[in-house]
Amino acid sequence: MTQALSSFGTFVKMGDGGSPETFTTVAEVGDIDLPGIKQLTEEVTSHDSGGWDEHIGILLSGGEPKFPINWVPTHATHDETTGMLAAILNKTRKNWKIVLPNSIKTFSFTAMLTEFKPKAAVKGKLAADITLKISGAVTVS
Repeated sequence: MTQALSSFGTFVKMGDGGSPETFTTVAEVGDIDLPGIKQLTEEVTSHDSGGWDEHIGILLSGGEPKFPINWVPTHATHDETTGMLAAILNKTRKNWKIVLPNSIKTFSFTAMLTEFKPKAAVKGKLAADITLKISGAVTVS
């Protein structure tokens, strides 16, 4: 029997930068691309490598989590005063958390919002695609 878990109920939370910091759940989030941990490498092949290329690990990267939202321009987590639109307009790094259902795991990281791409479909809803660029470590707890 499978041990697969439902991802429904995963939340994206944005920190306010306060002390202590308060995290607020971002409203109306759709499918979430979680942080991916990638090892960056450097090629170190030499004449002593026996005819095979060799690499060493140099840095880890958390990548670029992405998610769509049903954009509510006046919502505090979306707007230009306190929300994600404010974060990109002000070039602000923020602390973020992505919390899996029932808090089974939490991904915590600092990131800049690098894309806020709004859409207004003729036969549709106001929406936006959000892209974060992680700066520094990703912790999983």
